[in-house]
Amino acid sequence: MPSLNHLPDSELILLIKQEEEQAFTEIYSRYWEKMVSYAVRLTKSEEEAADIVQEIFVSLWNRRNILVIKSTLGAYLIRSTRNLCLRYIERNINTCDFLDKITEQAVDNSLSIEESISLKELQENIDLGIAKLPKKMREVYLLSRDEQLSYHEIAKKLNIAEGTVKKQVSNALKIIADSLNGKLSATMMAIFLHLLK
Repeated sequence: MPSLNHLPDSELILLIKQEEEQAFTEIYSRYWEKMVSYAVRLTKSEEEAADIVQEIFVSLWNRRNILVIKSTLGAYLIRSTRNLCLRYIERNINTCDFLDKITEQAVDNSLSIEESISLKELQENIDLGIAKLPKKMREVYLLSRDEQLSYHEIAKKLNIAEGTVKKQVSNALKIIADSLNGKLSATMMAIFLHLLK
């Protein structure tokens, strides 16, 4: 089969449903590095990040016949990465060394098991905050966070100034953080602020 690097993601998805391993390899090469980079930012562990992304690709192949992607493939893979990273954080949140890594001294290391964090609740509150953003700001924010596009890429895609993109993302983060204020414990706020980095 000739090179598939010119094909759009939608066609590659159709091909992997037909058992085309080369199409799967092309998706892997397109997104592996971006997904691992994002996972490292969240988990602070290159080894765990690679394992998480590997798990996502194994699942993608195993579920190829029933796969339903309602967004873009890139957004789907980044969201999958984020979800698995959140699960990893939730499993490890009570270990002192992990708390040190992800909160950068913002969290008390003496957390007990009873003070463990519900990251599901955190994600739900973040999603509510995102839903309240003005339409254009929300679009810019999601391109930055869900699709992991750079400010330059977003500016080009939306035909706006790069400075405008940076300001919109900054304002979105402030609005989301403000919407969470009072709803989350200090520990959960620290985790939220970490996840925004």
